[in-house]
Amino acid sequence: MGTNSSQSKEAKSPVSPNTDSIQTNIPWVTERDIDMLLLEEFSSSPDFLKWFLAQIEISGQTSLISTACTVVTSTGESDLEITVKCDDKIFKILIEDKIGAPLQPRQPDRYRDRAKAYLHEGKCSAVKTVLIAPSNYFKKTADRLGFDYVVGHESIREWFDKAKDMGNRRLCKIAILDSALKYGTIGWKLVPNEKVTEFWRLYWELADFLAPELKMPKPRDRPATSFFIYFKPVSLTKNVSLVHKVCYGNVDLQFSGMGNRIGELEQRFGNLLDNDMQIEPASKSAVIRIRVPEIDMMADFSNSKEAVRKALRTAVRLLDWYKRVEKK
Repeated sequence: MGTNSSQSKEAKSPVSPNTDSIQTNIPWVTERDIDMLLLEEFSSSPDFLKWFLAQIEISGQTSLISTACTVVTSTGESDLEITVKCDDKIFKILIEDKIGAPLQPRQPDRYRDRAKAYLHEGKCSAVKTVLIAPSNYFKKTADRLGFDYVVGHESIREWFDKAKDMGNRRLCKIAILDSALKYGTIGWKLVPNEKVTEFWRLYWELADFLAPELKMPKPRDRPATSFFIYFKPVSLTKNVSLVHKVCYGNVDLQFSGMGNRIGELEQRFGNLLDNDMQIEPASKSAVIRIRVPEIDMMADFSNSKEAVRKALRTAVRLLDWYKRVEKK
């Protein structure tokens, strides 16, 4: 008996496309598109959430509590906010997403203001502010444009590229990020801020007079987010830097790439620290830190002059301490 042609067609196995060969063309994306991409992955992909948290130095037994977009408060707006429980701590992560548009005036400050408010209100144990953008956006700016952490679109794309178990959805995510990278080539532009530039100039004059051994470079025009002042003393080794983190109230001896190796620094220097020195992580680095007064760079320099003097004395002290203990 002959086989019915329609039955024959139904019996054939469907052709499985090679998902890696599918072309997805997305000619233009907005920051909102990236926000929604991230929101979906934070909410639905534990693997992506774990990876992202590792980029901002949160690790342990972690569970997601909440996600939110376009969070408006009295101190401004966060593009995204996620709340996670890690071991016995509650973290809030405040995210600003950029493709090519410049930061708004005082935008990083307002993120820090929100962070302080959440802590003051007891809504969490700790807060981290994060700027997500193409790596070109950051250029060579060492201070992360005023945020605690930066995460590049390239690294997020790389995560999706390796997530082979996502099927075709992975290719759509990659296409969105590729479009963002294509149209985010303008990058961050330095927009000089008159008050901050003047603060840097007067700071440099004082440093050159009081602490010439710090070798602070003569500053050029500075943006409103330029909070970290790096000194360039000749006695520091390649991976060690000395920096005054003005708005945070820290003078740090910073060890590049040691963020996950705090124990090594403690073993090496722990018994040699002065009473007011602490070893702490700082993004992917680790620091030997001394607290100093926080300074408002927008205020009149005369109001901050004594705090600057103290920070300079502290930087000289840290430098002398390091030179002394390195000889042992």
